[in-house]
Amino acid sequence: MKIVKKILKWGGITLLLLIALMVAIPYFFKDTIKEKVIAIANENLKATISLQDVDISLFKNFPKAQVTLSDFVLANKEPFVGDTLFAAKHLDVSLSISDLISGNYNLLGANVKDASVYVHMNQEGKGNFDITIPSETPEEESTPIKLDIQSYNVENLKFTFRMEDKEGDIFMEIDDIYHSGKGNFAQEVLDLDTQTKANVTFAMGKSTFMKRIPITLQALLGIDLKEQKYTFKENKATINQLDLVFNGFIQLLDDGQRYDLTFSTPTNTFQNFLALIPEEYTKSLEGVKTTGDLTLKGFAKGDMVGDKIPTFGIEMYADNASVKYPMLPKTVRNISIDLKVDNATGIMNDTKVNLNKFAMTIDEDQFSARAKVSNVIANPYVDLAAKGSINLANLSQAYPIALDKKFEGKLKADLALQLDMKSVETNNYQNIKAQGDLSLAKFMYAGEEFVKPFHIENLQLKFNPSHIGLSTFDAHTGDSDLHLDGTIDNLYGFLFKKETLKGNFNMLSNKLAVSDFMQPTTENTTPAKEEKKEETKTTAATNNNTASAIKVPAFLDCTLNAKAKTVLYDNLNLSNISGKLIIKDEKVTLEHLKTDVFDGNIGIAGGVSTKGDVPTFDVNLNLNKLNIVEAFSKISMLEKIAPIAKVLQGKINTIINVKGKLNNDLTPDLNSISGNLFGSLADSKIDTKASPLLSSLNEQFTGLNLANFNLNNVKAGLDFEDGKVKIKPFTIKYKDVAVEVAGMHGFDQVMNYNLTFNVPPQMLGKEAENLLAKLTPENQKKITNLPVVATVGGTFNKPEVKTDIKTVVKDLATQIAKNQINNLANKGTDALKDAIASKTNSGTAADVINVVDGLKKNKDSTITKVKEDLKEKAKEEAKKEAKKQLGNFLKGLGGGDKKE
Repeated sequence: MKIVKKILKWGGITLLLLIALMVAIPYFFKDTIKEKVIAIANENLKATISLQDVDISLFKNFPKAQVTLSDFVLANKEPFVGDTLFAAKHLDVSLSISDLISGNYNLLGANVKDASVYVHMNQEGKGNFDITIPSETPEEESTPIKLDIQSYNVENLKFTFRMEDKEGDIFMEIDDIYHSGKGNFAQEVLDLDTQTKANVTFAMGKSTFMKRIPITLQALLGIDLKEQKYTFKENKATINQLDLVFNGFIQLLDDGQRYDLTFSTPTNTFQNFLALIPEEYTKSLEGVKTTGDLTLKGFAKGDMVGDKIPTFGIEMYADNASVKYPMLPKTVRNISIDLKVDNATGIMNDTKVNLNKFAMTIDEDQFSARAKVSNVIANPYVDLAAKGSINLANLSQAYPIALDKKFEGKLKADLALQLDMKSVETNNYQNIKAQGDLSLAKFMYAGEEFVKPFHIENLQLKFNPSHIGLSTFDAHTGDSDLHLDGTIDNLYGFLFKKETLKGNFNMLSNKLAVSDFMQPTTENTTPAKEEKKEETKTTAATNNNTASAIKVPAFLDCTLNAKAKTVLYDNLNLSNISGKLIIKDEKVTLEHLKTDVFDGNIGIAGGVSTKGDVPTFDVNLNLNKLNIVEAFSKISMLEKIAPIAKVLQGKINTIINVKGKLNNDLTPDLNSISGNLFGSLADSKIDTKASPLLSSLNEQFTGLNLANFNLNNVKAGLDFEDGKVKIKPFTIKYKDVAVEVAGMHGFDQVMNYNLTFNVPPQMLGKEAENLLAKLTPENQKKITNLPVVATVGGTFNKPEVKTDIKTVVKDLATQIAKNQINNLANKGTDALKDAIASKTNSGTAADVINVVDGLKKNKDSTITKVKEDLKEKAKEEAKKEAKKQLGNFLKGLGGGDKKE
């Protein structure tokens, strides 16, 4: 019993010591491993290694030690600075505890998680993967790390390959890679059992051939590490939904790879063809019935060294096959395919693609095509032909096309085309052989791009080497109709080089409703009452309710000569529209465009551009004899610029230069517009009852009626910017009354105006009338018009009018008093001179006259005194007092009273 206790005691102590060592050892070696990894990299690699942390555990994979490198990054140096060759969030390796302690790292397993590999080859043929530093030490002596891996695992790896090329980069991305392998790498010859799944994307230049195509591979590979040879044994690959089996080997050479591979489908059913098509276009193949066989096979044989590639070939052949989807009513019948891709020389440019035949039948519609492509690198040559008819409505009834849009129509084609890409690039269309016809009848498209279905009743295209002739295009949508003819000048450059599509067209229409071509709007939250108030106006405020901004296509470079009898735009009814539209660089330039509207006509020149993030416009408008009330009530831009114009009845001629931003529906954003306007009125009069402002002005003057003013040939100009309108001073007249207008207002209707009224004194009110009544009719006529300044604030609907009439009346009273005193003084002086001359001798009389003249010279002080007295006494009393003073003065001169 004691022995058992001792064993348990010392066993427990030993176990605790082992556990303590297992916990402590990682801390002793953590920094050592980190330093050694970085040192090994610096000694052997032309790259920079960094890692966030090193974690060592003796528990996770006991009896092996597990080393985890966190945030491991292998970054390139020149000439690939900026590339990251390899990065991993977690990189785990396992090795024996003894190797960990000794420092001789013999890796037994590896796990990589959340990692990326980026392989980059530049135009000089150098790759960023060539990072090893050559060593003269034999590999057996210099290898610091040995690989005796028994298993490994890769989770979520992204592999990217990019090769720069003058003709267009080659790009391949394999992402979402999950891969695992089991094998004994301690042996030179071994079998590796692998499981792989990933998504593949492949592109050359601007063309994408594969986009996230799913692939899986279950393969038992025979590996000869000494010969670097990998042989396919048992395997099954799946590309999209197509199963393939590989035979042969791949061997790594010092300067490339050697291929000797064949592949084929394990079965020959036609369903294999559908498996090639991405699932999003075919839906599930479950329940699909097919007839006929499909043969698919290929090979690759030879070395890939430098510019040389292995010879290869791919064949696909089917005859009299059919496809019937269980949920669809129609069958695709008589399917024939004869496709061969081959390269017999190992020179990439010698690759040839031959689609000798493709044919199918749906109901009574038959379609066939052929195509050949050669000289694929230097100057691709294309020879294709297509013939047949297709009822577009039948496509979705025979094949599960994932369409949320409805198509109908009958497409007929009989075309042949031979071209080389250099002729397309250099616009040498005379080298292109094209002939045939294409027609589309009873076409209907219902999609989110249009509010209402778009119908093409008839379309006829005729193909020629230099251009495509559009002889007929008859279409309608909603209440609108379109009729086009013309030419397309570089369809081939557009199709093959993504150049702009050039052309010249003529367009006719009986009726165009712009709303028929607008995208549907999202739900409008405007209250019903407010919505009803604005429904008769062309919207002015920014309106972002449209699904997206209307864009002028960037690929168009064409001229359109247009004529339309009627165009409906919001609440505007335009008629007899004609002009030229030049569409280029996402801009529509308008030339000689004119239309009848509001009992007159408008000429338009300028342009609309949608190239930037926000559409813009810059146009000149020539308005000729427009009905003023209609124009300035129904066009919000005009209403904001000159709201007072709505009270004018008659015609207006005006020139408007305006630019600014556009809303998504291409209506002006009024907060952004700027420009100027110059206009003249014809046969016009004022309706003062329609304007609170004019009514308020009439009330300021006696007998004033602005409705009587003569507006014929009145001219005015203004500038507008940042929501402010500045009026250039102008004058309106009626008989002996004139009004000068100057000032400004805002688009918010707030006014700041000064109006100078030159009016007769009789219009200044009762106080002025009482003053005038003291004058004789003759003297009243001597009083000229007086300027009265009216300051106008508030808004057009709630104006605030102030005048200086009181000051003017006060000045009028002063003027009248001054004139009366002057008259009185002159009369008294003349009478005095006459009296003295008749009563005294000539000498005395002359002296007295001189005295009187001296008094006259000081009359201003006398007048001032009299003016002060007039404020306290009546005018007649002042006159009597003056006579009395003169009498006393005469008595003083004669020494007493004088009697006649």
